Order: sequence, then C-alpha cells, then structure tokens
Amino acid sequence: MATKLAELRSRTNRQLLIVVRKQLDRALTLASVAAGKGSPLYAQAERDCEQVRRLLPRIEGLTRDEKADLEAKFKELRAALDGVIMKRVPQYATCS
Repeated sequence: MATKLAELRSRTNRQLLIVVRKQLDRALTLASVAAGKGSPLYAQAERDCEQVRRLLPRIEGLTRDEKADLEAKFKELRAALDGVIMKRVPQYATCS
C-alpha cells in the first residue's frame, strides 16, 4: 500500500510540475502582450501568477536545478507583471 501511495504522489508531483511550467509560460506570454493593468490579459496573468505562487511549495522531490529554474521563472513573471504600466484607453467624442 505504501508503494502505491508513493507512486501516486510521485506521479502527482510530476503532473503538478508540468502544470506549473505551463502556467508560468502562459502568464509570461500574457504579461508581454497585455495592453495595461486594466486589460483582461493582465488579469489572467495575475491569476496564473497567484496560482503558481500557491502551487510551488506543494511540489515535492524537485532537484535543485528544477527548483532554481522555477523560482527564476516566477521572478521573471513577477517582474514582467510589475513592468506593465497602467494605460488608459483613449476616449473619443461621439457625434450626434
């Protein structure tokens, strides 16, 4: 029984690692194309960032290199999100 549980945990950790990497990549892409902090793309990137922040400590059995890579990518994402400026959508006068 313990072996089955260990196998399940190992598989879960591998799958969680894949999910976190994909979310980091997606969030970095979204942050790079977001028009500003009010855009839906920025909001989704922030949600992904928050989910990654919560999931990272739950992944067990990472090598030092994997952990360092994930932490570096997370810092890169945070910097990208912090670098998005607040842009206003220009308002145009309407003709009546």
